Amino acid sequence: MSLMKPALAAAAALMLSGCVTQTNYDASREALRGSPGLRTQFVNNCVTNIRAKPLNQRQAMATVMNTSVRNAPRTYCQRITNGITSGRLTRGDINSGARGQLTPAVVRVLQGR
Repeated sequence: MSLMKPALAAAAALMLSGCVTQTNYDASREALRGSPGLRTQFVNNCVTNIRAKPLNQRQAMATVMNTSVRNAPRTYCQRITNGITSGRLTRGDINSGARGQLTPAVVRVLQGR
């Protein structure tokens, strides 16, 4: 699971571009929630970043998410985005991932549970 930490950090970088306030995180989440175009752009940028990760990291992601390596980037990005927009992933979950610490909530979201 430690191989997934850089991937979560990539999503965090996309979402947060560093350490942001709770207000900014909430505003970003609401923007993603209310704009299908922005959500699509966010997922596509995330997919591009995840596809650039080493194969062993994408394999680890695929294993955790019960998907193929080929589908892992899009599955990962869609699930993270859905977790953010639904409120299942908090700013703390994303920030923990950026520090290399997966939370139980992130694991549940990535596994589609």
